[in-house]
Amino acid sequence: MTESTPIEWPEDGLIPAVIQDTASGDVLMVGFMNETALSRTRESGFVHFWSRSRQKLWKKGETSGHVQRVRDIFVNCERNSLLIEVEQTGAVCHDGYSTCYYRRLEADNSLQTVRSRIFDPADVYGNSEGAETLTTRWWNAYGFLRDNDLGNVSGTSRALRGTDSVIPRIQDELNELAGVLDGTHVHHTRHDDAILEAGQVCYWVAVESIRTGLTYDHVRPDRALSQVVPGADRLTMATLLQTMARRLAEEPLSASLTHEIVSLVASACGALGLDPLEPIRQDLAALERRDYLAPYFAR
Repeated sequence: MTESTPIEWPEDGLIPAVIQDTASGDVLMVGFMNETALSRTRESGFVHFWSRSRQKLWKKGETSGHVQRVRDIFVNCERNSLLIEVEQTGAVCHDGYSTCYYRRLEADNSLQTVRSRIFDPADVYGNSEGAETLTTRWWNAYGFLRDNDLGNVSGTSRALRGTDSVIPRIQDELNELAGVLDGTHVHHTRHDDAILEAGQVCYWVAVESIRTGLTYDHVRPDRALSQVVPGADRLTMATLLQTMARRLAEEPLSASLTHEIVSLVASACGALGLDPLEPIRQDLAALERRDYLAPYFAR
């Protein structure tokens, strides 16, 4: 327990904070706070969180304007989680819903949307431009690892500068992502496993593409990630991913095929109700923490 607050902070310094709408009583979302985020929340009167993927403090609504004004902060019996009642401006969910819990888990493990969307995310966040900026930064980080001999500290740099194809790794990850969708490949939760395996497919695709000379403009991963097949179910997507893995054994990785693979990843995420950009965000956040990439990100 710290001297500044009565919170029992765990070893990693993060506690969950449940956000509840003071007017409707709806649970809006769950985020994580460290001491700094809680202090900033109390000082400013607006909810702040600590982003685990980006490793930075952020104010809820800083991009959309859909801020959360604090009414009350409650601490649980073990003093290791928070319940924060807020006045919510606009919609809390980046998918455009009044709550992040807009889907019901059905008996067959499918997700049924039970809320109405309040806004179009493209109108608020400018998703197309945001996707281009995000994926360009991500793709070019690997280009930097290819163009600079950092093999002594980075296995990715060695792979990018080497002569060995990594297509077998792409095939493995496609099959593992398919396994997440059909339930045969389980590490943690389906959500976490999907983000992990989708990110791994995109990682190895980027490595092979950049290693063989394909450019961002050849592939346009931002556009591929926006091409989600509407209504695709998990089992159909699992089959399509497995088919692609077999196809790679016979067909060289061209720009069009790379684009198609990334689009399949986006649709796989869509079938699970996930943001297709999230695997890229998490991989980029990991890259930003690599000391040897500091010169690239400093630019």
